[in-house]
Amino acid sequence: MNHANTDHPGFVALSARLTGRDEDELRATGLVRLYHDATLERVGREAVGRFLDDLDAAGGDPDALVDPESRGIARAIVQLWRTGVWPP
Repeated sequence: MNHANTDHPGFVALSARLTGRDEDELRATGLVRLYHDATLERVGREAVGRFLDDLDAAGGDPDALVDPESRGIARAIVQLWRTGVWPP
C-alpha cells in the first residue's frame, strides 16, 4: 500500500484549504507526514484541536478565524507549505 496517498488525510485536506493547492499536489511533494508532525511538534495536539474547532466554528473559512492563536497556526501551516520553514 502506498502510504503517501493515505497518510494524514485530514491534514492534507486542511492544508489544501489553507494554501489553495490541490490535495494531490500536496501529497506529491512527499512532505505530508513531515509537515503534519512538525505542526504537532510546534504547537501541540491541544492547540491544533482548538484551531480545528475554531476553523469549524468559522465555517471552514480561515479568513474568518477570530482567535489570534488559531490565525497564527493557519499562517504557519501556509508558510510551511510555501517555504518549507515554520515561522519563528
